[in-house]
Amino acid sequence: MTARLQSLIDTEWDNSHAKRLIKRLRRHQSDLFTFLDQDNVPFENNHAERCVRPAVIIRKNSYGNRSQRGADCQAVLMSVFRTLKQRGHDPIRTIITALEQYLLTAQLPPLPTKTTSDH
Repeated sequence: MTARLQSLIDTEWDNSHAKRLIKRLRRHQSDLFTFLDQDNVPFENNHAERCVRPAVIIRKNSYGNRSQRGADCQAVLMSVFRTLKQRGHDPIRTIITALEQYLLTAQLPPLPTKTTSDH
């Protein structure tokens, strides 16, 4: 598999799309087939797709982001919410507590670590 990939990468391409693909393959060639060498690495990204689905549904139901600033804000909020949820925390309660602390101290606390009940 590695020899075939290297041959593809070493080929000179005229097509701009092929050149762009080859550039990406070259940059990520050491990571492309990790799933073949490590049993715990899936060959697909269904888990990642399921993780971002709630944010996509929220964006769709609200008729999309109206601006780049709105899109950036949503991306940050969804990232923080998902991280808190994965660490076993209630995102809303944690954010309210963080904002209360910010109002009292003018400093935001760090994101909490995983709860002891998480594996």
